[in-house]
Amino acid sequence: MTAALAKHMDRHRLLPETQRQYQRIAARVDGEHPVAWLNRKINARTPVGTVLPLRAAVKHILLSEGYTLDDIEAMLPKAKGRPAKERNALSVKQLALYYAAADEVHEPVRTILLLLPRTGLRISEACNLHRKNIVQRQGHWGIQFRGKRDKQRFVPLNRPARAALKDYLDNHSVRGWLFEGRTNGPIGPAAVRKVCRQLRERHPELGKFTPHTLRHTFATHALRSGMDLRTLQALMGHESIDTTSRYLHPDAEMLSTAIEALE
Repeated sequence: MTAALAKHMDRHRLLPETQRQYQRIAARVDGEHPVAWLNRKINARTPVGTVLPLRAAVKHILLSEGYTLDDIEAMLPKAKGRPAKERNALSVKQLALYYAAADEVHEPVRTILLLLPRTGLRISEACNLHRKNIVQRQGHWGIQFRGKRDKQRFVPLNRPARAALKDYLDNHSVRGWLFEGRTNGPIGPAAVRKVCRQLRERHPELGKFTPHTLRHTFATHALRSGMDLRTLQALMGHESIDTTSRYLHPDAEMLSTAIEALE
């Protein structure tokens, strides 16, 4: 299964981090029929946020084994499970503290952490950027890359994001991977998550944030600034606008402001 799956994922140009995740899931299936294994996970009340990547991995496992998309859609159960906990975005005050704390960590993690809440990139997308992905379109600097499902995406850089990236490029000789790790390849998401854990320990007032919380933070602050849903969908690289809408839960600060406006 593993070799066939690896060949299939290479052919469909899945992101390296996605490939590693799906290979890990395939190893857990361990000889059991993938659909039976997935049903067992769903019946065990696995959180729905965990079921979704499991279901996606099983879909690719079945494709690598020669099943057609029609067969797979008929076989796969719906993604259901225990509701995920609400993932709160960082508040305005928390975000200011976060930027100050992130500014003190080592490179290239520093620049990645400064960019995530300003771009809405997935952590795997940020880690796998090349120097050539920094482009100018119609006079606007931004990041152009192929994200999830190999879809091309352009994310403009606002002034603070441009400043952070310029500072990084001015002080680092970059020709290939934008954020290089220790083995001449791209830095791994695990290295960024490790620094996030360290920041949480030093600054408990930031809460239990993760790189994905920073993506939610981007979406929440975009909602606060009045960005329309279609534009946000394009920036975040979502296939469906329903996916984008799941990121848009008003935080306590926004709800409080709305209530005060009624007084």
